[in-house]
Amino acid sequence: MKGAYIMNEFNKRYLDFCKPFIDAIKDVYSTMMSTELKPGAPKIKQGSISHGEFSSIMGINGTYEGANEKKGFRGSLTLSWPEAVYLKSAGAMLMEEFSEYNDEIADVGMEICNITMGNAKKILSQQGYLIEMSIPTSVKGKDHEIKAQDGIVTIATPLDSELGTFYIELSYEDYQL
Repeated sequence: MKGAYIMNEFNKRYLDFCKPFIDAIKDVYSTMMSTELKPGAPKIKQGSISHGEFSSIMGINGTYEGANEKKGFRGSLTLSWPEAVYLKSAGAMLMEEFSEYNDEIADVGMEICNITMGNAKKILSQQGYLIEMSIPTSVKGKDHEIKAQDGIVTIATPLDSELGTFYIELSYEDYQL
């Protein structure tokens, strides 16, 4: 069937890989910003245009060791905020109000991304993942592109809150060692 989603071992592993990131970002917003996040339905991202004007990105790679297999994997974590949501998130985190982007809040997105990755890494290490992370980077500007490596699927999940809606995107591919 064209377009049918078939649950196989890779797809199950991908979904299991994504859950700790959702839990981690929810914890970051709850702990650091006293804000509850409500994840929406995850979807396969089409195209490379960001979901907002501000994005923070971290590359991920490493190995996965399950009961009967050992595989390498690679991918990325991206958080993407519309400008208003980024400003409100930075304000909630720093306990100030911001009406425009400035140097004081330039690193907030990368900090949120880094903490999210660290918290997810703790959970994933208990599930057989040995993860190496890159240093987070940020991109700003309307309609900027975030391209996953060729052949890698990206799952985008909207996160709703009183601050507004932003997205978490996870790319993941495993391969034989």
